[in-house]
Amino acid sequence: MDEERIKYKLKLAEQFISEGKNLHAVQIYLNLIEETGRDQFYFDLAQLYEEMDFIEGGKKILSELLEYNIDNANARLFFGEYLLRNSMWLEAIEVLKTISDLTSPTIFLIGYAYLMLNEFELSKEYFTKYVSKDEKSELKQEANLYLAKIEYELSNFDSALNYAKNAQIIYSEFWELNLILAKVYYSLGMFTHANSPIQKALKSNPKDTNVLEFAGKISFQLSEYKNAEKYFSEFIEQSSEVSAEIYTLLAKSFLKQRKIEEANLFFELALKIDPAYQQAITGKVDLINR
Repeated sequence: MDEERIKYKLKLAEQFISEGKNLHAVQIYLNLIEETGRDQFYFDLAQLYEEMDFIEGGKKILSELLEYNIDNANARLFFGEYLLRNSMWLEAIEVLKTISDLTSPTIFLIGYAYLMLNEFELSKEYFTKYVSKDEKSELKQEANLYLAKIEYELSNFDSALNYAKNAQIIYSEFWELNLILAKVYYSLGMFTHANSPIQKALKSNPKDTNVLEFAGKISFQLSEYKNAEKYFSEFIEQSSEVSAEIYTLLAKSFLKQRKIEEANLFFELALKIDPAYQQAITGKVDLINR
C-alpha cells in the first residue's frame, strides 16, 4: 500500500471517529495493520478500543504485535502504559520487566505499579533507582512524592519527611503531599507542625476521608475539640466503614466539651464495633464514674 493510500485511509478513519462511527474506523485500522504491519496502527487501534471501553480488544491487539516482534521495546513500553492506565498492575509489571534495557521511564512505571499493589518494598526499590538514575527528570519530584508515601507506610517517618520536603519544590500546594506531611508529623508527635499541611489538604480536598480523619486526630491532639468533633463527624458521614478508634476519639471530643449524652452514644458505638477496644472501655468507665 503506497503512502498516499495510507494517508487517505487514515483521514477516512479520523472522519468516521468524528462521526461516532467507531466500528468503521476499526475496520480501516485492521486493514492498515494487515497491509503494512506498522506499530503505529496497532497503537492507534488499541487507543480507539480503549476510547470505546473495549479494553480487552486493545490488550489483544497489542499482544498480537508483541507476538510478531517479541523484542520490540517500544511496543512493550506502550503496552505497559496501556495496562497501567487500565489498572492491570501485575500484567503491566510482567510486560515492562521483559524490556531488556530498563530505561528510566520503565523503572518509574514498574515502581508505580508495585505501589498500586501496596508492594511498598518493591516499589521503593524501583523509585529509589529511578531518582538516582535520572537526576534531571521532570518526574523526579513525583517519584519523591511516592517515596514519601511509601516510607510513611513502612513507618520510616524521618525518611518520609525528607522525601516529602524534596517534593515540595513542585507539589507544595498538592493536597496529597500535604496529607502525607501531616501524617508524618503526626506520627512523629509534631502536632503543631502537622496542622499547617492538613489545613492545606482540607482546603484543596475537603471531602477526602483520609484528610478528614487526620484533621480530626490533629485537632484532638491540639485540644481543639470543637474542630475535632466537626472533622470526625464529617468523616463518619463520608465513610462506609468507621473504626472503633474514630468513634472513641469523637466520644472523647464530646466529653471534653461536656456533651455527656453524645459522648456516651459514641463510646457505645465504638464498643459495638470492637467490644474489646480498651480506649472505649476506659472512656465508658470514666463516664459512668463521673
